[in-house]
Amino acid sequence: MIPFDHDSGTSVKGRKRVSHLANKELKQELNQAAKTAIIYDNELREYAENKLKVKCYGIVLNNVKFKLILRMFSMVKRGELFVENYKKSA
Repeated sequence: MIPFDHDSGTSVKGRKRVSHLANKELKQELNQAAKTAIIYDNELREYAENKLKVKCYGIVLNNVKFKLILRMFSMVKRGELFVENYKKSA
């Protein structure tokens, strides 16, 4: 999800890059899904707003992408569709 560091020890520091082996189209789709989730999903919107108080937008967006991936694998593991039927505790 995140770019890889390009450095060598302590002296060579390059910019972070996406691996050439990565599926860049899939990463773009996940990026758009995270942006949309921040707008329309109440839980992720609250999470992002709280994180934006202390973190920059790129890090928060990466965290939302990771949460979406965790949801996806959880649904696949359980073999169920996503249903938002829970109540938040106080």
